[in-house]
Amino acid sequence: MRVALVLCVAAACGKGSGSTGSPPLKQDAAVTAVSPTPVELAAQPLGLPELSAYQWRKRAGQPAFKTARKAEAREDWAGVITACREALAADPGHLDAAWLLAAGLGKLGKLGEVYAPLAQAVAGDFGKWGQASLELPALQAFLATPTGEAWRRRVEADRTTYVEALARVTIVSGDGELYGLDATTSRWHRLTRTGGAVVAALPAPDARTLAYVTRQGAKGKRELAIGVVDLGRGATTKPIPLGTLGPIHVAYKAGFLVGTGTPKSVWRAVAAGKLDPLPPRTARPPGRRLEVQGKTARLHALPQAGVIADWDDQGLASAMRIGSSNKVVNVPSPGLIDGNTLVWSGDRSHVAFIAQLQPDSTCTPGAARAAAYTADAATGVVTPLFTPVIEAKKIDKGLSVEWLSDRTLLVGGSDGVTIVGLDGERKPLEGATDLVTPHPRPRCTPAADEEPVTPEDPDPEAAAGGGSGSTVVGPPVNP
Repeated sequence: MRVALVLCVAAACGKGSGSTGSPPLKQDAAVTAVSPTPVELAAQPLGLPELSAYQWRKRAGQPAFKTARKAEAREDWAGVITACREALAADPGHLDAAWLLAAGLGKLGKLGEVYAPLAQAVAGDFGKWGQASLELPALQAFLATPTGEAWRRRVEADRTTYVEALARVTIVSGDGELYGLDATTSRWHRLTRTGGAVVAALPAPDARTLAYVTRQGAKGKRELAIGVVDLGRGATTKPIPLGTLGPIHVAYKAGFLVGTGTPKSVWRAVAAGKLDPLPPRTARPPGRRLEVQGKTARLHALPQAGVIADWDDQGLASAMRIGSSNKVVNVPSPGLIDGNTLVWSGDRSHVAFIAQLQPDSTCTPGAARAAAYTADAATGVVTPLFTPVIEAKKIDKGLSVEWLSDRTLLVGGSDGVTIVGLDGERKPLEGATDLVTPHPRPRCTPAADEEPVTPEDPDPEAAAGGGSGSTVVGPPVNP
């Protein structure tokens, strides 16, 4: 982390050998001499090189960081600094500790030491701390220094870089949060901060925004909430409570809409971090929609443009016809094509989909119940793409598929996300646990001794963004 400083020579600073004027001005500790040329701060790479790098709450520095949070609550800023440095010594990648350390140094007036931890935190998670670093009261004295003024310019320049990166990202889920991978720089950007409670997300047709659904609240008082990630602005709204665990429906029509209540849903528009009521007789808009109940999500995407099939009430069919070539596509019997999983490549040369392999049999542990396929739009030739390996005591929870490029796909399943090429090459996408698109559970009859798998509840502190009640480390509310 280099600070580019232009230093004036002694004569240019107006200090002669016989000078008897006023004492020297108190200087910013980060600057060794007064300079008529503005300080400039070098750009740092934004994001982190690995998705797993965001899991600092699970690493060795977290106990000391918790001590720092307790000291913060007592306004013991010396204790905050000591504990944060201990956290960073145990885990140099603990960005929460770096942020709180910068705030503590600002509180105690150690302005020359603020820049290094501040730059580390903001570069690693610009979406959370970029704008917050310009607004936090603890940093205002630092921002008034030449280095602080340079920091303002650095943040504004990095804001442009950040938004440009988000325009390129592929979005996946990692331990209940949404992340974007910028293939150009091979760096990850965190998009949501819910403590690992994101259930599912629905992208807008232009893929520039997406609505995400999360669970929040204390045990026994859980409710679903909805927020929006705006990739074009680099902003994520805080989740808005919906007062129910579902079912809810999320759709898009000139903006995201959410419907709650049964048997007839009441629809509201999700805008500017709030819900705007729509007329009482508003009908569910056509097109893709997300249905969420508790921890379970299902995508409804039928009818699908470019294909014709006799879909049943579960969106399944034994065959489909590609409209552009009139070719019939099917999978080995008794497999059924899931129409809600159909996704076209960008050049429309191939369509990928998930097929349920044995839809009417018992949910046998250790047996693969779904597989991913591609079909050539011109010839109708079907190619098996991916069949998961299921552990002996586990039930297959299904697959989802998305295109990464015209020749490469992402397949999400029980074992995470796999990058699969049309040429058969495959490799895991390290750190990713699922895709944004929810995968349908294969239809089967549960065995008598089958027990439902209940995911862990989110970390309360993580769900609060590392201390939402704190004036220092609470997450910013992006408008």
